Amino acid sequence: MNIKYEKMSTIDITGAVILFRKLVEEASEVSFSEVENEKQLLDWLQNPNYYLFVAKEDNEVVAVFRCSRGEGAKKHSGLLTIAVDPAYRGKHIASSFTLYCLEELKKSGIKLARAYIYSDNKPSINTILACGFSVSGCVYQHHYNDKKGIYVDDIIFHKLL
Repeated sequence: MNIKYEKMSTIDITGAVILFRKLVEEASEVSFSEVENEKQLLDWLQNPNYYLFVAKEDNEVVAVFRCSRGEGAKKHSGLLTIAVDPAYRGKHIASSFTLYCLEELKKSGIKLARAYIYSDNKPSINTILACGFSVSGCVYQHHYNDKKGIYVDDIIFHKLL
């Protein structure tokens, strides 16, 4: 496996949308699954408060990372979202890709990274903990998961960069 990490560019938009459609097909509960078209990604790329990165193998987008930087008094922090292609999960891409992106965010002046992860998403929780994040709190019973028949918390993680 020869995975390359880099800033997202316009040539990556189509590949990212394909990845997001896979998330929709598997009924993934990640915010990227809400992306409907390439224009949304182009808008993100043009937003100075969004930092977007891709992991690619043979020029195919296999993971996407987004940081939404706070504004005004919250400019020191960023909220993270990451998605990995189902075929590439379990290969430690998420942790190495996240660490790469965190270094890039630090260079951009972001001092605090936050992530919100559903309590039933054990792989993402393990990834974020492996990247040195700490639990900050939770939104108790954030939503009801119909498939599992349980309430799911939204766990809040943070890391100083």
